[in-house]
Amino acid sequence: MTGDEKMVNAIDKIWENMVSKKFYVNGGVGAVPGGERFGDNYELPNTTAYNETCAAIANVYWNQRMFLLHGDSKYIDVLEKSLYNALLSGIGLDGKSFFYSNAMQVKNSFQPGGLEVIRSGWFDCSCCPTNLVRLLPSVPGYMYAQQDDNVYVNLFANSTTEISVHNKPVNIEQQNNYPWDGNLKFIVSPKSSDVFNLMIRIPGWAQNSVVPSDLYTFVNSTNSKIEIKINGQAVDYSMEKGYAVLNKKWKKGDVIEVN
Repeated sequence: MTGDEKMVNAIDKIWENMVSKKFYVNGGVGAVPGGERFGDNYELPNTTAYNETCAAIANVYWNQRMFLLHGDSKYIDVLEKSLYNALLSGIGLDGKSFFYSNAMQVKNSFQPGGLEVIRSGWFDCSCCPTNLVRLLPSVPGYMYAQQDDNVYVNLFANSTTEISVHNKPVNIEQQNNYPWDGNLKFIVSPKSSDVFNLMIRIPGWAQNSVVPSDLYTFVNSTNSKIEIKINGQAVDYSMEKGYAVLNKKWKKGDVIEVN
């Protein structure tokens, strides 16, 4: 907000350290119970992992702001991993039971103090349940972003939205069953035909990148290019900071398919 480059360089270094040395494979952060904090580099134990639910929520907030600062999809890759894994594990399917900490491994023979082995209905310090109540309804706000001629599609879920481009409304409808199914469909309907860039995020996991660092790698890799069709026709597209850039004069009812 202030344009202070020293601050930008500092937060970039902290982010790089987190994602390359202090990030659990499921998107959890904060390995150490004492002080609810990061540990040393590569200190990522399983049975004593703290991984506070609030820390996963904080990671969503942080990476959303990093995306807004830099416009790079790698921050949304981290956000998505934390949102769908490290954060959701903090609430039971019944919506009434919670984990404060989220250990990666729970053993009956070893139960360190301060870590729950089952979800609880409440806590003396109830920050995690209330933080989840605040975060979950805000998820739609992370799905899209817009700057000048660029409309960014960051998260994928059945939905409709209206975005203003060139001071004119553009309706976007998503039809998909992500993350269980990778076939995505977008119906773009500007109020009047207009030229702009639709920037569709191609997730790092679909490009052989578990996380935006060398901390984890897939055993098997794929080199197949993601196929994109507009109105049934395959199109060539360029990639920019992890986004497929689709530029055309969009008209009402244009259909984009990403497989």
